[in-house]
Amino acid sequence: MIDIHKLNAFVAVVEESNISRAANRLHMQQPPLTRLIQSLEQDLNTTLLKRLPRGVEVTEAGKVLYQEAVTILAHASSIPQRVQNIAQGKEGQINIGFTHSIGLHPFLPTLLRHFREKFPAVSIHLEEDSSSALTDAVINEKLDIVFLRKPAPKHTAVQTMHVLNETLIVALPSNHPLAMQQGAIHLPDLEPYEFVLYRRLAGQDLFDNILANCYQAGFSPNIVQEAPRLTSSLNLIAAGIGLSIVPASIQDFWNKQIIYRPLEAKKPCIAPIYAIYSAKDNNIRVAHFLNLLKASQSSGNVFHINE
Repeated sequence: MIDIHKLNAFVAVVEESNISRAANRLHMQQPPLTRLIQSLEQDLNTTLLKRLPRGVEVTEAGKVLYQEAVTILAHASSIPQRVQNIAQGKEGQINIGFTHSIGLHPFLPTLLRHFREKFPAVSIHLEEDSSSALTDAVINEKLDIVFLRKPAPKHTAVQTMHVLNETLIVALPSNHPLAMQQGAIHLPDLEPYEFVLYRRLAGQDLFDNILANCYQAGFSPNIVQEAPRLTSSLNLIAAGIGLSIVPASIQDFWNKQIIYRPLEAKKPCIAPIYAIYSAKDNNIRVAHFLNLLKASQSSGNVFHINE
């Protein structure tokens, strides 16, 4: 193990090429500095400096040590600040998960961009999965915070925070009979038609939400096709396979082949978004992220909120 104090002394001598000037730079006497260099040479069993009449000259082995010493000292000097940054949540990594439909909402990339601007040294790891897998990942401390379409089951290991309510709308093939209708479409009017839905296994929360709205309107949708992803269902709608009920945030997709219309029902048709995170108050980066999320909610202008 090499003494950092000795390395610092050696670097000063090499850079000054003179023990006397190096001693002045280090605010110490010349004899103690000479003893430090001699001790370092003894530790390494190597001559590091050649003594000249007017100063010193570094040996080949000393040049190698100097390069390594500069790197080590720079790293050592940065350790206190890095430790403080980690303790203050200014460095490290935050692990965030979301379901596919939430990944299409503008609030998430906007929020992530604001977080990166505020905490540029914190790396962000993103993961897309099903709601059950994401919840388990938070419980098992593999993810720090996830965004789902429904609250997490009551569990002492997690907390739930309501983020926003997203309006559900109707997506119709451009040649669909209802596409000619202007204004909002009444939910019961969809009963006679064939549906294309985002597969329940992939988007359980959204799938169940859509079915619940249809049941409340007095009918069970005739589902002729399920798509593996929400964006895949849009391909099927554009192809004329059927219509669907989708979150309002995706209405910029396929907007020439698909007609989007507001949906009207006795109760507002919404797809809420929730943040699920560990109940343990031990991750300051998550606290920073949640504080930014709350500030975004209160300002109302960082991302679109459909209440």
